Amino acid sequence: MRHSQTKDAIYQASFLSVVPVPAVANEKVFADVFRKLYYHFYANSHASRAERIMADLSNLLLCKIAGERTGNSAIDRFVQGEGSANNLLIPFLKMSFPQLVEAGEQFYLQDEILRQGLRELAPLSFHAAPAHILGEAFQALMGPRLRGDKGQFFTPKSLARAMIAILDPPPTAKIVDPACGTGGFLVEVQATQAQSGPPQPSLSGRLIGMDKDRDLCRLAEATLEIVAPDRAVILNRNSLDWAALAALPTATTPLGADYVITNPPFGAKIKVTERDILRQYALGHKWTLTATGWLEEGNVREAQDPQILFLELCIKLLRPDGRLGIVLPEGVFGNHTLGYVWDFVRRHGTITALLDCPRTTFQPSTDTKTNVLFFRKSPTLLPAAPVPAKVWTAVALHCGHDRRGRSTKVSGEGYPDDFASIGAEYSRRTTAGGFWQQSTISNPYYLVPRYYDQAPLHELTAEATRSHTQLISLGELVKRRYISVRKGHEVGAEAYGTGDIPFVRTSDIANYEVSTDSTRGVSEDIYQQYADQQRLAPGDILLVADGRYRIGRLAILHEHSHRCIVQSHLRIISVTATAPFRAVELLYLLNLPMVQHQIRNLVFIQSTLGSLGNRLHEICVPLPEQTVDWQRSIEEFAGLIESRAALLRRLRAFDPGDYEL
Repeated sequence: MRHSQTKDAIYQASFLSVVPVPAVANEKVFADVFRKLYYHFYANSHASRAERIMADLSNLLLCKIAGERTGNSAIDRFVQGEGSANNLLIPFLKMSFPQLVEAGEQFYLQDEILRQGLRELAPLSFHAAPAHILGEAFQALMGPRLRGDKGQFFTPKSLARAMIAILDPPPTAKIVDPACGTGGFLVEVQATQAQSGPPQPSLSGRLIGMDKDRDLCRLAEATLEIVAPDRAVILNRNSLDWAALAALPTATTPLGADYVITNPPFGAKIKVTERDILRQYALGHKWTLTATGWLEEGNVREAQDPQILFLELCIKLLRPDGRLGIVLPEGVFGNHTLGYVWDFVRRHGTITALLDCPRTTFQPSTDTKTNVLFFRKSPTLLPAAPVPAKVWTAVALHCGHDRRGRSTKVSGEGYPDDFASIGAEYSRRTTAGGFWQQSTISNPYYLVPRYYDQAPLHELTAEATRSHTQLISLGELVKRRYISVRKGHEVGAEAYGTGDIPFVRTSDIANYEVSTDSTRGVSEDIYQQYADQQRLAPGDILLVADGRYRIGRLAILHEHSHRCIVQSHLRIISVTATAPFRAVELLYLLNLPMVQHQIRNLVFIQSTLGSLGNRLHEICVPLPEQTVDWQRSIEEFAGLIESRAALLRRLRAFDPGDYEL
């Protein structure tokens, strides 16, 4: 290309005369072009739905792919201003990808906007770019723009890669994702195998994706046509219709999969109610708990959460000895009413591993806490699994981004990501340390992985041994009558603002103290209704036991702050006169990092709300040995707490009262 050529001249050149990007091109080069196209489409078109814009972008990408492969004057003519996209490009797409283009297919965007899009794509060579570069660029663009109103959320790339590393499918395997969305898992499988395995021709295994959403399927089809054109099949259908799946031809059937890897739609708001679907699944029927376990009834349920049916679907899709990796909401792992699900799972195979994901994993798209189940299907039905059972577990504390999805801190440093190490360590896991540990599952119906994480107890035990102290649980402290634990109450929103007595909520607990909000003050009459039940006094400890984010936070009441009502999400811990420690000592112990880590492991999150429940009594603390060093540390801690309380009490004398704008 001559340096005198302008950008406009390049755009007027033949679209099919590809100008390759530099050899050093990476994901960012493609991602920048895709992102520029998306915003151009969004700002200059009448299409309001991101899925519609992405559908047209996927069709343009297919045009680009077909043009590089075969050449076609229709694309050149359209770019140069002749005809319309629906008259010129749609027939070309039908000829090039007959399985992808339906009758009545059309573009939604205006022709001039589409022409500009093709001009922007012209300098890129899809044929020359590695599969993982294109896949990552396109997924990076699509994921954040897909809506989650149907329970579909983009799986973060690092988690997808970790799951693939743990399953480690060979290049000849048949791999199925029955809720493929935009094809993220299949793209990552292709990229992983292409990078780590032998040359491309040896990637002979099939990649089969299914999804009910047509828009998502089109995006998946476009992406897989780019990165894995010779081995991928995308099926636009209701994956839960088992009878329809069983009737598919051999070339495209998802049955008999070597591996199933998926993140199914989940949520109580999108329950499956179609009886024709429910009756095809054992988990679509009612179950009864008996003395020997859960038994299936003959009656079909009125409704079932989609993730439960997808779990059974995945097991049915596997061949004997096939492997499964599935993302599920934490509620499935610990809700006692779902015990029948785990009896069903154990009858059909072995739970090989459990992975605990940080709550931020799917944020900002959804706050739902998730974990990952890994499973191997048995050739025959198994008897009830013995308890306790040994299972490999890992707990990720970091996922590479914060709650807002930002991967880089203000300092420019990246957020830590445990998933890469967890995936890499699985093949060489030992009982000697690292992320993976072989855990004893003592409760067959409680499989939250971090609950079985022994790391904080090991730290506590080591600390207790070092300091010659005894480890003791809160339950044992209650039994010995060293402490009492009681729950707060709810006064109702209608009581807010009726007086000046604080109603203390979880958001009011910070820095060991209670921060009160006058808009949540209640009247003397309401206070008197709860005063005898809560029996609050100076020295009582408030522990956040339920809520979204603050579980484990602590505060201690003082003379100026104990006259209040405490919310039901808080636990009131009172230290008795017979206890061998003071309240301020217990406050200090409960805030130790190893104890807070333990509290985190005991929290169960149902959808977005976490709870310690009765597991609060399992929290262990080192019973302090009253040494000189301990007394010195506690006196310093107590002095700081009491000094700040005194200062706050004095500052309140300067409060001018409420003056609202």
